[in-house]
Amino acid sequence: MPYFTGLQPVAPSPIPSPLTKEMPRELTAEEIRDIISKFIQGAVRAISAGFDGIEIHMAHGYLVNQFLSPESNARTDDYGGSTARRSRFAQEIVEGIRKCAPGDYPVICRISADEYTDTGLKLEESREIAKILEKAGTSALHVSACNYASAFFNIPCYYLEEGCFVHLAAGIKSVVKIPVLAVGRILNPAMAESILQEGKADLVVFGRTLIADPHLPNKAKDNRLDDIRTCISCNRCIESISDKRLICTVNPSIGKENIHRTAKTMQPKKILVVGGGPAGLSAAQVLSDRGHKVTLWEKGSRLGGSFCYASLAPRKESLEKFLDYLILQVKKTTAVIKLNTEATAESIKHFSPEVVVLAHGARNVHVEISGAQNNGAIDVKQAFVNSDSLGNNIAIVGGGPEGCELADFLASRGKKITLIEMRRVLGLGLVAHPRYHVCERLKKMGAQLHINTKVIEIGHHYIIINRRREADQKLDGFDAIIIPTLHQPNSALAASIQPFVPEVYTVGDAAEGRTALEAIAEGVEFGMKV
Repeated sequence: MPYFTGLQPVAPSPIPSPLTKEMPRELTAEEIRDIISKFIQGAVRAISAGFDGIEIHMAHGYLVNQFLSPESNARTDDYGGSTARRSRFAQEIVEGIRKCAPGDYPVICRISADEYTDTGLKLEESREIAKILEKAGTSALHVSACNYASAFFNIPCYYLEEGCFVHLAAGIKSVVKIPVLAVGRILNPAMAESILQEGKADLVVFGRTLIADPHLPNKAKDNRLDDIRTCISCNRCIESISDKRLICTVNPSIGKENIHRTAKTMQPKKILVVGGGPAGLSAAQVLSDRGHKVTLWEKGSRLGGSFCYASLAPRKESLEKFLDYLILQVKKTTAVIKLNTEATAESIKHFSPEVVVLAHGARNVHVEISGAQNNGAIDVKQAFVNSDSLGNNIAIVGGGPEGCELADFLASRGKKITLIEMRRVLGLGLVAHPRYHVCERLKKMGAQLHINTKVIEIGHHYIIINRRREADQKLDGFDAIIIPTLHQPNSALAASIQPFVPEVYTVGDAAEGRTALEAIAEGVEFGMKV
C-alpha cells in the first residue's frame, strides 16, 4: 500500500485490490523475470541456511496466486490468457528453484484450489495448474482456498464446517502422483486419520489447532485424546497478530511457556474456588496441579458458567468440546467439586479456607430503558433457556456478540427476529470472520436488522426507536422483547469475607466484564501466583 511504501503497488494487471481498493501498476515482462529470479535466490538462501524444505506461497491472493487467477490476471502476453500461460510465472519459479536444489529437496507449492469468488479459480482449472506444477518439479501440493475477496472464508471460523477444504485436496490428489497436503479447520486426530485412510490426502496440516494445543501430536500418539485442548476457531489468534503478539482463547500459555510453569508449591494451602465457569475451572486445575488442597463450589447444577449459554448458539459445538476438556482436566486433579453449593460469607467462614478465589461471575444489571422493567423484558440468558416459550415474533435490543448469537439461535428455530443496535456495526467484540458470518446468516434468515438505532421506550409488545435526524418510530407486535445486561464487578462477597480470609482474589467476570479469553488467562495466572 502506498501509505507504507510511498510506491504504487504492482500486480499482473491493473485491477484494484478487492481488499484495499488500491489500483496497482501492471508488471512489465522484465520485472516479472526479475521477481522470478528473486524467488530462486530466496530458495537458494534457505537451502544454504540448512532448512529441510521450502514452501512457495501461491495461494490467498499473494502475487503468484494473482498470476494464476483469471480474476486478477488479464494480461495478453506470455504470462496471461490461457491456464497454461497464467501458470507460467509459477512454473518458472519452480523450475528455477529445482535447478538449484538437491534432487530430493522438498519444494512444496501452496495453492488456492478454489478462490470462492464468481470469476476466480475453481477446482477444475486448479487440477490443470496442479499438473503443470507437478511437471515443473514440485515435490508436493498444499491445497488451501480463497483470495482477499473471499478472506472471510480463508481462515475458517466456527461457522464453517470442520475440514471445509478437504474436498479440494481430494480433487487435486485425483490428478497428480506427488503428495497432497490437506488443510482447513482440521481439529482432531480422528478427522486427520480419516482423511488419510480415505485417500483424500497424503499429509494433514494443523495451524490454529497447534496454537490451541502444541502437544496434540504426542497426545494422539499416546492415545490421550481426552487431554487434547480443542481449538474453538474463534480466530482471536489471527486478530492478535496485527497487534504484534499471539494470544489464544483456550491456551493462555502460548508464547509464554517460560513464564507459565506449574511448579509444585512448597507451602500447600487450603483453597476455595467459588464458581465453576472458565476462570474458576482454570484456576482450580492449576492450583491443584501445583499441590494445593482445592475445593470448588458451584451454585448451579452444572459446571461451565456463561460458556453453557454461549455454546448453545449455532455452530458453537467446539465451545462445548472445550468446556468438556476444562471440566475433565479439573476432575483429573485432586480438587473436590461441589455443585448446588452457594457461597455466602457464613458458609465460607465455616469452611475456613486460607485462600479464596472468587470466580462467581459478574453482577448482571439490566440496561435502563424506559418501560423495560414493567413490560416483561427479559435478558439474553433467560431467552436462551426459555426459547421455546418466547413466541414467534421477537425483538432483541443490542446487537453485540450476545445479541447476534441469540438472534442466530432463535432465527435458526424459525423465529421472526428484529435486532436493534445503536452502533453502526453489528457484532462488535467478535473477530471479523465470525462477525461477517453471523451477520450474513441473519440476513439470509430474514432478520430485520436496525443499526444506528436507539431504543428509547419499551411497552407492552412494542418498542419505540429513534434514528438521528428522523422522527421516532413504533415497532409492535412482539411476543417477547430481550434487552442486554451490563456485566458489572461483583465485589460484595469479597468485601464480606476479607476480615476472616487471609487471601482473597477475584478473577474473571466477577472482577470486571471479561471475554472468555481473558477469564481463562486470568484463572491460570492466579493459579500460578498463589
